[in-house]
Amino acid sequence: MPVRFAPAAQRTVAALALAGAALTASGCGTILANLEEAADRAAREQGSDTAPPESAAPAEEPEEPEEDAPASSPPPAEEEDVAAFDISVGDCLNDETLEGEVSEVPKVDCAQPHDSEVYAATVSSEPEWPGEQGILDEAQEFCQEEFASFIGVPFDQQTDYEFSFYTPTRGAFEDLDRDISCVVFEPGAQTTGTLRGAGA
Repeated sequence: MPVRFAPAAQRTVAALALAGAALTASGCGTILANLEEAADRAAREQGSDTAPPESAAPAEEPEEPEEDAPASSPPPAEEEDVAAFDISVGDCLNDETLEGEVSEVPKVDCAQPHDSEVYAATVSSEPEWPGEQGILDEAQEFCQEEFASFIGVPFDQQTDYEFSFYTPTRGAFEDLDRDISCVVFEPGAQTTGTLRGAGA
């Protein structure tokens, strides 16, 4: 059963445009050839028996021994796709690219770099489907209140962290899957370990 991921702030990755530089050839090679030809002519006119020295071929540089490959970086954190309704407080997720309705989310060990951390969860108190805006408002209010107790300062008194939330779709709500999960993250970066008390 899908849930809706409604991020309060979208993290963006700036694209880097690489411009190629064009290299243009000059007439220096032609000038050098003309000078060498004039030197040959002058030597013949003077009756020199010695031919002008030929330019020596560039010596081949000895092959450098191959360097050992640098130590490989640690493998990326192993992710496990879990059902969206199976995430719980304390789970860490790589969900930066998720948006809209999702059925699964990538869960990762919190000791590894990750995008967000589930810091609070509740069940909607609405007896009937409150509409898309109604469920979003409920999640926003709950997650903002819980943010202060988890991070250590009220949301509006700090600028380091943002929160997002997962809410049930109408179909999930009517099937009694009414969980709301709050996630906290540092915009533009991954974090390692828990963010509990990070703002205190």
